[in-house]
Amino acid sequence: MVHLLVRLFAASALLLVASMPARSVEWIYLQGPLGFQRLSVRLSELASPEALWEGDSDLAQLNRATDGRYARALESLLSSPLPLQQELDNPMVQQLELLLKSLVQPRSNPLPEAAIAASTTTPSLPMLRRLASSGEPITLMSVLQAMPGTERTIRLDQALPLLRRMSAQHDEVDQLLATLEAMPSASQESLAPGALKVQRRTYHLAGGLEVTLVRPLGVPRLPTVVISHGLWDAPESFLGWADHLASHGAVVFLPRHRGSDIDQQAAMLAGLAPPPEPQEFLRRPLEIKGLLDALEAGELPGVADAPVRNVVLIGHSWGATTALQLAGARSLPAPIWRACEGVENSSRNPSWVLQCSLVQAATDQSLRDDRLSRVVAVSPPQALVFAAGLQDLSIPVLLVSGSRDLVVPAQPEAVEPFGAYPGDRHRLVLVQDGTHFNLPSPAGADGGPLRALFLGWVQEQPISGASAFSDPSGLRLFSVR
Repeated sequence: MVHLLVRLFAASALLLVASMPARSVEWIYLQGPLGFQRLSVRLSELASPEALWEGDSDLAQLNRATDGRYARALESLLSSPLPLQQELDNPMVQQLELLLKSLVQPRSNPLPEAAIAASTTTPSLPMLRRLASSGEPITLMSVLQAMPGTERTIRLDQALPLLRRMSAQHDEVDQLLATLEAMPSASQESLAPGALKVQRRTYHLAGGLEVTLVRPLGVPRLPTVVISHGLWDAPESFLGWADHLASHGAVVFLPRHRGSDIDQQAAMLAGLAPPPEPQEFLRRPLEIKGLLDALEAGELPGVADAPVRNVVLIGHSWGATTALQLAGARSLPAPIWRACEGVENSSRNPSWVLQCSLVQAATDQSLRDDRLSRVVAVSPPQALVFAAGLQDLSIPVLLVSGSRDLVVPAQPEAVEPFGAYPGDRHRLVLVQDGTHFNLPSPAGADGGPLRALFLGWVQEQPISGASAFSDPSGLRLFSVR
């Protein structure tokens, strides 16, 4: 729990650093409850276990009373590099600032009016960029040392309910998995690369869309597959999926969504681009449609033999949300949208940062594409954005979620929404110990833990608890229904 608190504070600290004028923090106050109402600590005391041992703050005294236990734990947490390229590089600042203001606050003396104004504007991340430009790993300690203002209160009393809720969500998934039998191991034939050699090339369509093609040498044996990447990602992260499917006979297309890919993230962090626009929510499925239009019109050389119908769409994270849109899910107006205005909603989870940023683009228009026959949605943010529109799914969906996904938690974003999926053609597979980042497979990998499952879905094999799709040397898969 303490580790999660520190990580949550680290994310908040990064935004504080970015949005406020420079003046180093000297004192940090931890506001209960953890058996105390308020603990003080000088930032200088956190520099080393020795400094904390010799200090005179509340936390220093507690540390001595516990024979240095707090110092040892803090040393590890404060010195560990922050995973900026994954969980913490998040520019959806309206939602993060909302959380930030509830968790990290000036202690007593109000800031000057100019500073208050600065702290409420959209951050440009200049301080974070300066820290990154040093070439040294960014740690929680380096962030604290750069944080402006002389005093800050960390509202653990407000953070704990959120963390308890997240912990409870993971516990619910663990309890569900305990009632299920893992899928049997897949055959070596489906786990190993297929017999066909694979080639790659890149297209640039007339509208500017870049598409990576991965195809088998020879006549395709399987339906055409399209793979849509997530926020601040790229086709390269999924070439392992594509290589595996292509080696078994599928022509695979991987579009690059320029408005929200890894290059857009780099430009944004460099101050050269804004965060992704809400309209990207509609632009992404239209880019998939444009790709299928070009394929159908024969505008893509070298793929005349790729089937244009019965296409299978695979998406990860935001790409999975895109896949659900093209399968018929609609973002109907619903009262739950009001939940974006506060931090107390019991269903809130980190994926709401993205989902709430898309509110302006919500529409009841169906983007269903009849050229698709099946969809795979891996870790999709969906519960909020499709709060009233999941019953409109009109083609089979394979929903996949990791039991340890902290970004898009399985319980609120997979298990609960799956109950609204209509009919019995859809399948939910949970990956034990799966996270948001260990399910994709880049080039040179073996296709990852989902390779046999994907192959089976593309081949229209039945999926149930008795289906043999698990990797005996990897993560275990569980079919929920």
